[in-house]
Amino acid sequence: MKDVVIIGAGARGNRVFAELIATRPTGFRVHGVVEPNEARRDAFQLRHGIPDDRAFSTVAEFVNAPKTADLAFICTPDPTHYEICELVAGAGYDVLLEKPLATSLPDCLSLLELQQSLGNQIFVAHVLRYSPFFRAIKEVIDSGRLGVPRHIHLTENVGHWHYVHSYVRGNWRRADISAPILLTKSSHDLDILYWLKGRRVISIWSRGQLGYFTPENAPPAAAERCVDCTLQEECTFSAPRFYLNERDEWPFDLIAPGSTSIDERRHALETGPYGLCVWGCDNDVCDHQTVALEFDDGATATFELQALTAENTRRITILFERAELRGELRTNQLEITHFTGRKDEARREVIPLPPIIDSHGGGDYELLRVLGEHLSAGRHREVMSSLSASLPSHILAFLAERSRELGGKRIVVPENFF
Repeated sequence: MKDVVIIGAGARGNRVFAELIATRPTGFRVHGVVEPNEARRDAFQLRHGIPDDRAFSTVAEFVNAPKTADLAFICTPDPTHYEICELVAGAGYDVLLEKPLATSLPDCLSLLELQQSLGNQIFVAHVLRYSPFFRAIKEVIDSGRLGVPRHIHLTENVGHWHYVHSYVRGNWRRADISAPILLTKSSHDLDILYWLKGRRVISIWSRGQLGYFTPENAPPAAAERCVDCTLQEECTFSAPRFYLNERDEWPFDLIAPGSTSIDERRHALETGPYGLCVWGCDNDVCDHQTVALEFDDGATATFELQALTAENTRRITILFERAELRGELRTNQLEITHFTGRKDEARREVIPLPPIIDSHGGGDYELLRVLGEHLSAGRHREVMSSLSASLPSHILAFLAERSRELGGKRIVVPENFF
């Protein structure tokens, strides 16, 4: 059993990782917490039985205290990842780092140098690799029974409500205070494409923009804040209709942390960013983007991010030499259509999958389970999302953003990057 300190007791650190550790067999124990918000820290201590000497308000306090745990989970805002990882790894801890690794390419590369110099282990929470859905697809590809995959198409439907919460009003709305959405949201997807294909990417291009959530698309009667708007009862993106409830879960709990009070949530909408009109925010990240990859065996892959979708899901199509595979993560369905060579005749194969029992298609729990086994017994090394294994997805994200800034110019990927 490995002892874990959770750094950042927010949605991911608290509601996902700590809760899974507390309720399911993972090979970990919640040992301590680092959280600057006193109310969150106190609630975390109460829930997980953390004594005061293992509860810290700053990372500096934590790393300067005697080392009593094995591993630190870094679940803090994206721009803090590099600095915190540097401090925590330097204090002798192994690390599970939420994606993205860092918000600049030099910092991402520096983390690899840091790990090599210190000799500890840094793992990345690229949880989709661990979901039964994508593991099943990987097994089909690696078996070779359908031939070589010639094209992969992956779509991330962010979901209109999720995009508005996180990327119009929320912490990831601007690249200068976080990073481009391709890195903060879709490094998962670039990681999946690279991992599934298992070949070197030789070129990349991308196009995309912020096209809908702009002032030009605001209704004439729109107010600065939803609470003052005459359209608040009919607008699809009305903040009062979305947030004013007593649901103690993400994303509703973020606007007034620790409270389900309607009055406190209304006050947050009257004064904070989550109450602003979606067409009047200072957001600048893309609401749609396309990326194309070329592999060294001539195969290709395309990725699409779309904000204006009904559901938050991912869909995938893979064209093999002898069949076509289609799947959707949210509905947990995978189907292969085998080529027959005859018109109007198809042979279909449904791939059985276990029920989804937690977020990311079961990937969050499976990451913890596999990581726990790896650290305790050295098993599952082949599926670990190590720092070196996850770095290519970040490199691809930065190169794709450069291509997008250049109007979709094809960029050759340097060989020494992979």
